[in-house]
Amino acid sequence: MRSSYRVVIAIMLGVVLVAAACGNDDDSSGRAGDGVVGEETSEETSEPAPEPDDDSEETSEPAPEPDDSDVFIPIEGVPGVSDEEIGVAVIATKANNPLGTCILDCYKTGIQAYFDMVNSEGGLYGRQLVIHETLDDELFNNQAASLEVIAEEDSLAVFTATLFASGWADLDEAGVPSYHWGLHPSTANGLQSNFSIQAPSCANCTNRFMPFLVQQAGATRVASLGYGISENSKVCASTYADSIEAYFDEVGAEVVYLNDEMAFGLPNGVGPEVTAMVEAGVDFIASCLDLNAMKTIAQELERQGVRDQITMHHPNSYDHDFVAEAGSLFDGDFVVVGFAPFESRGVPAVAEFLEWVDAQGGQVAEQTMFGWINADLFVQGLKAAGPEFNRESLIEATNTMLTDYSADGLVNPIDWSRQHDSPTPEDRISNGHRHECSGIVRMQGGAFELVGGSNSPFLCWDNSTTDWADPEPTNFS
Repeated sequence: MRSSYRVVIAIMLGVVLVAAACGNDDDSSGRAGDGVVGEETSEETSEPAPEPDDDSEETSEPAPEPDDSDVFIPIEGVPGVSDEEIGVAVIATKANNPLGTCILDCYKTGIQAYFDMVNSEGGLYGRQLVIHETLDDELFNNQAASLEVIAEEDSLAVFTATLFASGWADLDEAGVPSYHWGLHPSTANGLQSNFSIQAPSCANCTNRFMPFLVQQAGATRVASLGYGISENSKVCASTYADSIEAYFDEVGAEVVYLNDEMAFGLPNGVGPEVTAMVEAGVDFIASCLDLNAMKTIAQELERQGVRDQITMHHPNSYDHDFVAEAGSLFDGDFVVVGFAPFESRGVPAVAEFLEWVDAQGGQVAEQTMFGWINADLFVQGLKAAGPEFNRESLIEATNTMLTDYSADGLVNPIDWSRQHDSPTPEDRISNGHRHECSGIVRMQGGAFELVGGSNSPFLCWDNSTTDWADPEPTNFS
C-alpha cells in the first residue's frame, strides 16, 4: 500500500508543481527599475494610484452598483439553503497525506474565517454561511466523497482541497458549483462549474519568471529537476529548461544539468545527483519537486560544502513553520507563491485575512489562504446571482459577471467567462491572462522577504508578447 501512495502522490505532485510554477497573470503597474530584489521602486510603487482607464471619466469614477446582499427572499428546493442558512460541504485530504502539511484543517479554517467575517456583518441574503459537512477523502476517496455530496443533495456548493481530484468531473456533470485550490490544471480544463484560485494554465508555455530568478541570483549554470514517475513534473522540468534557453541572450545563463527522472521521496538520497551538479558547475537549481525533497537536496549541498554557492527555486516551500525550522538552510533561495504573499503590506485583503484567521485561532498557511479565496469567490458569485439564487444561477453568474476577479488583490485577476479552458503556447491570450505574473519571496534566516517590495506583491510581464523585459511590480488591490 505504501508504494501505491508514492505512485499516486508523485503523479499529483507533478500537477501541484506545474500549478505553482505557472504563477499569476494580469494587469501591471509600476516599473522594476533595474530589478533589484526587495527594493521599493518609487513612492508611486509604495502608494500606487489607480490606473486611468482608456475610456472616460465615467470609467474612472463608476457609479456604485446596487447592493441587495441583505435582501431576503424565501427559497425552496435549493440544496443546502433554508431561511436561516446557506450550507456548503468541504472535501479535503487529512488521513494518508504523505506531505505532512496541514491541508483539511487549514483549508477549512480559511473558509470558516471568511464566513465568520461575512456573518458578522449580517450574513448574505438574510442567511448565515455555514459549513455543515466535512469529508476527509483520505487521499484516495475523492470521487467517493464527491458522489456522496451529489447524492445527498444537501449542499449548495462544495469546497475541495485534495491531492487526488478524481471527483471533479462528477461534480461538474451534476451541476454542483465547486471551489478548489490551485492544483490539477489539466483536470480542471473545460469544467464550467469548477472554480479555483487560478484558472487552468498552460503547462508547457515558456515563462520569464524563471530566467528572472536566475538573473537575480547572478547565476549562469542551471540545473532543472523533476520526478520521473510524473509526466507533469517532467514537463515542468523541461519547460524551465526551455524558458532559460529562450532568454539566453538576455540572461546569459544556460542549463547544464537536466534530470527529470528523480525518484519520488528521494529514497536513496541525492548524493550522486548533487555531485553531478557540482561537477557541472551548477549555481542555480530550478526545481519541480516537493518541499521535503528540497530540504533533502539542501542538506546534501551543505554536506558537500557548496550550499552557499548554489541558489535554489522552491515551488512548494511557502510554509513558515517548515522554513523557520530549517533556519539558515534555505538562505537566498526563492519560492513562487500563488497569491499575494503574507508579507505583502500594500494589500488590505491580506491584513483582513490575518485578522480573521487569528480570531479563529487557526494556522496561517497556504492552504488557509486557499480556503479564504475560495470562500470569497463563492460569496462574490452569490452576490452576482442575486437573492433568488440556486446552483445553476450561481454558476452562470460567476461565468458571466466575474470577468475581473482578483479576491480584492489577492490573486491575479481571472475572467471566468473565458478562462475555464487552458491556453496554449500558440495562443496565450484567448483563454489566458493578459499578463504573466508571479508572487515571489526569498528566504533568509528562516523567514521570507517579498521580492519587488512589500507594496507590490506581484512581478508581471505583458503576455501579448514573449519578448524579454524587466518585470513590473504590481498591486491588484
